[in-house]
Amino acid sequence: MTIALFPGKFQPPHLGHITTLMKLYPKYDKIIIGITQDKPEVLSQEKRKEIFEAVFQYLPKFKVVLIKGTIEGSNSSDNLPQFDICITGNKKVVEKIRSFGKKAEFIPRSEGIGYKGEDIRKLL
Repeated sequence: MTIALFPGKFQPPHLGHITTLMKLYPKYDKIIIGITQDKPEVLSQEKRKEIFEAVFQYLPKFKVVLIKGTIEGSNSSDNLPQFDICITGNKKVVEKIRSFGKKAEFIPRSEGIGYKGEDIRKLL
């Protein structure tokens, strides 16, 4: 059983995240969506978790968890759930996860209308 961790701030969750997660769905036995903390918050961690749980409620491979702090600012993987590989579009996170002696893979972020958190935050 291969467990993938897909961490992020998801400020806010958007179509690019969902598209990427659906591409990962057939590749792994379980996918943990790890929501890290972020300041300033557009949406609370709990609200972001609710959104992902609603979107993926009928896809049993997904599990949504809250992660204290950020991965980039962490000194160990102790606050992370158990996983076999971390999949992320953030190269700093790839480096940090590898520094913990864990497997990490960079996945390019999805491109298209409504796929950039930065653009969505500007509209909010």
